[in-house]
Amino acid sequence: MAMMLQGFQKAEKPRLFEEMFRLRKEVLFDQKGWDVKIVDGQFEIDEFDRDDTVYLLSLDERGNLMAACRLLNTVYPHMMSGPFKPMFPDVDFQSPVIWEATRWTARHGGKMQPNGVSYASCDICLTAVHFGLQYGVEQFVAIFEAPMRRMYRKCGMSPKVLSTISEGAYRGISAGIWDVRPENEEQILRATGLESSLISAAA
Repeated sequence: MAMMLQGFQKAEKPRLFEEMFRLRKEVLFDQKGWDVKIVDGQFEIDEFDRDDTVYLLSLDERGNLMAACRLLNTVYPHMMSGPFKPMFPDVDFQSPVIWEATRWTARHGGKMQPNGVSYASCDICLTAVHFGLQYGVEQFVAIFEAPMRRMYRKCGMSPKVLSTISEGAYRGISAGIWDVRPENEEQILRATGLESSLISAAA
């Protein structure tokens, strides 16, 4: 099940937010060893987790969090304009119709789709398109590693790569952008085998 939350709902949905921040810590810090901020030894939370931040979640049939993604409007401070700026100094976006996708995390295991990608990750891809179409987003931008680029492609999404780091510690990391169009939904459904569903906005 797909769900959309906003940062100001932390007090309403504390369990889901805790699960999401804990999953981010497990994936980004424990598994990947990224230099990220850890709160209370168990949560990955940074300055971009604001009240206006949008979170896309995929839950299993028991309501457990399986995958999540964070969306930031590029009009406001976002990672490309902040910590990622030194990596891609020539990539710059600031528009109400361009949103940045970051902190994509997925739990190991769970149902797999015919394209070899977890149901939860496919669900997030579809939910992102639904969010974009519903709220007037024209483009998404993101910084991603090679495995994420392959996952996007398997899910029927083809981001345009704007720049890729060719050497050093960040070798292979790319900045990309892709359009949000009605036909994207059908492309994702066909590539992933998912059935169309609506975003479940938290009440």
